[in-house]
Amino acid sequence: MSDAEFALLAALAPNLAADGAGIDRGWGDDAAVVRVAGAPVVVAVDAIVEGVHWRGDVSAPGDVGWKALAVNVSDCAAMAADPVAAVVALQRAPGWDRAYVTALYEGLHAAAQHWGVALVGGDIVSAPTGALTVTVLGDLDGRAAVRRDGASPGEALVCVGALGGPAAALAALEVGEHPSSALLASHRRPPAHPAAGRALARAGATALIDCSDGLGADLGHLCRGSGVGAQVDAAALPLAEGLTEAAAMLDRDPWELAAGGGEDFALLAAVPAEAAEAAAAAASAAEGGIPAAVIGQTVADDARAVRLVLPDGAVRDISASGFEHGRPR
Repeated sequence: MSDAEFALLAALAPNLAADGAGIDRGWGDDAAVVRVAGAPVVVAVDAIVEGVHWRGDVSAPGDVGWKALAVNVSDCAAMAADPVAAVVALQRAPGWDRAYVTALYEGLHAAAQHWGVALVGGDIVSAPTGALTVTVLGDLDGRAAVRRDGASPGEALVCVGALGGPAAALAALEVGEHPSSALLASHRRPPAHPAAGRALARAGATALIDCSDGLGADLGHLCRGSGVGAQVDAAALPLAEGLTEAAAMLDRDPWELAAGGGEDFALLAAVPAEAAEAAAAAASAAEGGIPAAVIGQTVADDARAVRLVLPDGAVRDISASGFEHGRPR
């Protein structure tokens, strides 16, 4: 039996709270939604670990702090919530002196200011390996969250944010090449798009998820949750600046990097087909003009497959592409 991340989560399900009284959304989405004094509150938590999510020779401590908050803001965005407050648990590694820890928190503070999040406390412990665990609370302003399980066949798929940048940066570093500054920045200080998430909700999005594990893997989660399949047009994907050139330099497939690399933190939404172009434009405008595009559609498919149609007409099943903790790469 697999002990990879998602199989393990499924095995743990009997111990986890499901949807019910006081819980609008339990386990199984980008974040939970609980009721506090009758109002829905989004709760997102993620840990980032040295040597897994960042390398000390690549990311400065301020970058690490930024990333730790950004990944949770992105989970709030994927529920169409406005992130408002966060607590931080720091697992302090040997050698992390006061200057290093201060720089980490300066990165956290910079990200918090960028997204209007209040850092309201947390915990610090000493441990053999460095890690940060951040919990973010999100405000839905009384609205229902947009979950990953609401799509129907025949809807358009909208992608907000660029794809493939972090994967290309890491691929270059692994072989001793120097990625472009834009690609490296996408890994060190990833974006998050909460304003776009809210714009997509206003535009009628029926399902929403963020690209933390990779386009194929995360769209696969949406498809399995919603009971649909997906067909994606590779030529329509909003690729990261410099991705094509980096892939050529590395002799790598650019579609593999874009569809399976992970850590893009783009948003994927299922939207009624007639509203798709307007939804993409509104989401892009909400985030200051970031890339956004209609990249495909949901389809009726008992296999819940995600298929990528390449410019030459070839079709790939990318349902299992992307990163999963505990699964061999």
